[in-house]
Amino acid sequence: MRIGILTIMLVVFLACSDNQEVDCSLSDLELIVSGNENADCNEGAMITLEANGGEGPYLYRFDGSPFQDLTEFNGIPLGGPFLAEVKDANGCEVTLEVAVSGDENTVSFSASTAVAGCGSADGSIEVTASGGDDSYQYRLENGEFGSDTSFSGLESGIYQVSVKDGTGCINVKGIKVLSGISYENSVEPIIIGSCATTGCHVSGTGRVNLTVFENVQSNAESIKTRVLNGSMPKDDKLTDAEIEAIVCWIDDGALNN
Repeated sequence: MRIGILTIMLVVFLACSDNQEVDCSLSDLELIVSGNENADCNEGAMITLEANGGEGPYLYRFDGSPFQDLTEFNGIPLGGPFLAEVKDANGCEVTLEVAVSGDENTVSFSASTAVAGCGSADGSIEVTASGGDDSYQYRLENGEFGSDTSFSGLESGIYQVSVKDGTGCINVKGIKVLSGISYENSVEPIIIGSCATTGCHVSGTGRVNLTVFENVQSNAESIKTRVLNGSMPKDDKLTDAEIEAIVCWIDDGALNN
């Protein structure tokens, strides 16, 4: 009899001591970034991160470093975007993209792109530099610096482009080349024809209504995972070309195009 009573008491204690999960979508956690303007080209920027809301203590990281309680990160080069992140005691996270700029006399650049096509390598990047010493040189990824301002034969993806002026000051940016797949022309017909069908992803079924673009966009990563593993659509099978089109569109950023 005592064993039974003790067992019940133990179960109640364990149940009451379980931590409740926190809905991070309701958290007021925010991240403030400073120190990313007018940076010295040679020394780089000192980035300061500050968190508000959520529940402390906070952990920070910058550009892929481990989470730590440090709030200052030194020697950040010009350009970006870099990722600044904070995580609170509840495990909730906030991420911001941060660009580092020099003063008005520091080298900078803009870039225009041409789409690559889905599964093709027809993309290109054209760079226009300004500021600093105008003896500019250009580099794609880890290649050699040279005088060419354009890079072609690119697949869709993000490429690191660097511009160096005559003083050796370097500005680096991540430039995204899109596949150019259109939601309206290529992806929506697949969704409507194979996924948003009677009894499946339509209104009134209890499932996400994929006839609404915003629902497709907000569930894009889940859709990508499921079409790649073959679990979506439920009662149909997509062709390789259809799967590739959906994945290309999502990798482009699930644009309303």
